Amino acid sequence: MNQAFLRSIQFLSSLPWKGLLLALLFLFPALALFGEDFSQVESLPPASSLLDSIPGPAPSVPSGPAAQEMKNVRTPPTKTKETAADAALKKRARRAADRYVLSNKTLYQHILPRHGSDATVPGKSRFVKGFDVSDGIDYTLKSPDARIRENTDGRRGYIFEVTYRTRIGTSPEKKPLRTLRVVIDEGGRVVTAFPVK
Repeated sequence: MNQAFLRSIQFLSSLPWKGLLLALLFLFPALALFGEDFSQVESLPPASSLLDSIPGPAPSVPSGPAAQEMKNVRTPPTKTKETAADAALKKRARRAADRYVLSNKTLYQHILPRHGSDATVPGKSRFVKGFDVSDGIDYTLKSPDARIRENTDGRRGYIFEVTYRTRIGTSPEKKPLRTLRVVIDEGGRVVTAFPVK
């Protein structure tokens, strides 16, 4: 036999069994270059059917502490493709947020009396002492990471939400809250802002 053919066989024998099979299947036409004639072979199944019939290795399932750790790891949510309607909504919301207005009346007569750290309205979430609400609103409306959606219950406007790493508020049940929700109308006027889960 040809020396080049022998070298290729030695190389192929070092490959894993699946790689060897693939290499041999693709090598048959190349062997004709070395003077071998494989045209007489009839009834060879197509290469794809040979590969489909070979079982793959069984998946390894870790056990013990490693398996428990794998169960505790949170996987990030998969990104869904944004529809054209969602993109248009976000564009309108960003345009409104670019020219947002937070009036003193809204801040001091609506947001802080209901959601300030010293608020007395029952059943409302409250900001923690020391959280600057106006800075939080500014950050939320300008943040590229803000989650944006339409206002609810048929009201016109947009809802912006940003989650902080630390606690910014407390729920009526005294649970910590880390997300700031800001509601603006279509003209960019801030309607309300409050901490949520």
